[in-house]
This record gives sequence, structure tokens and C-alpha cells, in this order.
Amino acid sequence: MAANFGVNVTRSSSAARAIKVKSSTPIGAVVSIALDESNEELINSLRAEPLRFFASAETALKEFGAYEGSVLRVLSGINEQNAKSPLILSFVVISLTQAQEVPEEFYGQEEIKTKVSEAILRMPSSQALFGYSPNLIIAPFFSHDLDIGSQMQSIAQKLNAHAIIDLNCESESEAITKASSYGSERVLLCDPYVKVWDSLKNAHSYEPLSARVAGLIAYVDGEEEYGFSNSHSNRVLNGVSGTKRIVEFQAGQECQADRLRNQNITTIIRYSGFRLWGNNTTSIDSIWQDFTRVRVFDRIAEAALEGLFWAIDRRADELKAAKDSVEQMLLSLKGAKVLVDYEVSWNDELNTPANITAGKFYLDVKTMNTPIVKRLEVNFDYTDKFSKMLIKMIS
Repeated sequence: MAANFGVNVTRSSSAARAIKVKSSTPIGAVVSIALDESNEELINSLRAEPLRFFASAETALKEFGAYEGSVLRVLSGINEQNAKSPLILSFVVISLTQAQEVPEEFYGQEEIKTKVSEAILRMPSSQALFGYSPNLIIAPFFSHDLDIGSQMQSIAQKLNAHAIIDLNCESESEAITKASSYGSERVLLCDPYVKVWDSLKNAHSYEPLSARVAGLIAYVDGEEEYGFSNSHSNRVLNGVSGTKRIVEFQAGQECQADRLRNQNITTIIRYSGFRLWGNNTTSIDSIWQDFTRVRVFDRIAEAALEGLFWAIDRRADELKAAKDSVEQMLLSLKGAKVLVDYEVSWNDELNTPANITAGKFYLDVKTMNTPIVKRLEVNFDYTDKFSKMLIKMIS
């Protein structure tokens, strides 16, 4: 309380606040773990706390890398991409018998499917429990089921995240048909399964792409401050030695890999290593089919939401500093070549006297991200205008 006499000193700030755009990419993964009565303590622990947080896949491997089920394969797939991102695991406890009965490529039993559904529904709780919300959601060996994939899409929309869904198809036509079941900017589709080394069985096996795709995306995001503005497509996928079915690829020619990519399916090609090929969501809107563009706008929106929270319940004259804060954030992104340019202004139509009286203010931001190159055409044209140079060469 200010004194009635003498000098009173107060403090205020009209300066722009720094708004930091997050560069880390937490991965939320549904994994199965096969346990028997000898693991009673762990079973009870996972039933009590089925959602677990780890600093990285490498850390999780040290604790759960010796168990059957999908857990080792998922963690290995992420870790092989050298991703150091936070990891949220949602466990599905199965028996050793179930692990043997259920085919590796299809966990379709109703009992397991119900448990997987419950595991996906836990993902939104991670923010309250750990302070992290998954940015990428995967359920390898499960997500090819349309019911599970649809639920992943729903949770991804709720969290402003992306569901990476495996199709697990036997042919190109089957993959295209299954892809038509999705239509969201929150879904990234993968096909086919890939050939990898199974350290538990000491043999090769075929596994879903999604864990490795999530790991590669997280790795690319962490390569630099604004790594989320880069594409994961046309990058080598570590730990892969083949594909479950042949995906034809001919650089510069119409081919199966390009047809799959054109149907918004991320696939894998053999071209100086095994590379991911595709960077599209399943959105019907071509603008938001660009996976990188969606993520750039997601990160900016999230940063603005968190960075401007201080302005709520303050006097309206402090909104000048809020607007300046947004402009400074966008200026940094422009300087880093994430954005081409931007415009920030107060919305004349929505900022009516009635809304202003009610304390409601509307700020418009127009911006364009730096596009990802998806096609480059070089035209080689024969000309004889260099003939005189040839004569000089042979004279």
C-alpha cells in the first residue's frame, strides 16, 4: 500500500517480453510389455502408474529394454535415430503367453485392443503429471487398426499434436485405400513395415515405421534452434536394412514411391541408404497438407499462448507491450529464415466498442513460412550459340 506522505516508488514495464518457441519434441508412445507372475511387483506398479516419463528413449531402454512385447522395439526404433527428446510411455501389460500368441504384425485381440484404447486415452494426462504434453503420438504394432488409428487422430487433435499411424499394407492399392480413411492435418501415415535387427531374438524382423519416423522427426527438431521448420523427408533412417514389400523408386520418373507420397503416405526408398519419402498430412486442404507448415504454425501459436499469458487481467494499455512481444518473436523467426515475412495489426472489425468494454481484444498476424522444396525441375536446352568457342578450342 502506498504511503500517504513522502515519496512513493513503483515499478512498471512497457518493454516487449521475450517469447521463446519450443524446440523439444516430446514423444508419446503406447507400448506393450509381457510379464508373468514372477514380475508381480512391476505388474502392480504399472497398473498403479501406467503412464511413465523418461528424459529420452535411451533412459527408458535401461529400465525396460529386456522385456518382451513391443516396448524394446519401439524404444530401439526411436533411440537409433539419436533422438534426445522427452518420452512418455503408456503401458499395456500383456502375458508372456499373449506375446507369443499375438502375431508381431497384428495385435488385434479384443482384450488387447481395449487396453490399447485405454492407453491412448491416458496421453492428455501427461501435462498434469509431468509438465510435458506429447507432440508426436505413436502406437506401433497397433495403429494399423482403423479404430485405434482414429482414436489416435482424435487425441492428436485435442493436444495439437500429430498421430503417426502405420498402415501395414501388402500392396500399393491397399495402402491408398486405407489412407482414404483419414483426413486430418493431425495425421501422418506410414507404410510399409521395415526390416530391422531384433536383439531379443537375434534375428531380423519386420517392424512398423512409426517409431523410427517419430525418432527422426525429434532428432531433426533438435538439430538446431528452429529445427521444427525443417522436413524429415529425404533423410536416412537408421537401423533399417530393407522393407516388408518392395517400394519402387526411380529418381525423376513416375514410380510407386511418388504415387504413395502423392496420396499423403510417407514411405521409404532405397537411394544412398534407406530414406523416408514424404512430408504430408492427410488434410483435405492442400495448404495444411504440408506437415512442416502445420508444425511451424503450431509452435508459433503455442509460444504466443504461453508468452502472452501475463497480459491477461492486466490493464489494456499494456497490450502495446504484448503486440511488441509478438512482433519480436516473429522478427526472430524471420531472421532464422523460418518465416518469409509477417504483418501484425489490431482487427478493426472485431475490436468494437462493445468488445473493448468487455475486455476482449483481437490481434491479427499474417505470415508465411519458408516453403519446403518438394519439386525442382531443371531444363537442359541444347543451343549452338557456343559454336565460336568450340572453334577457338580446336584452332
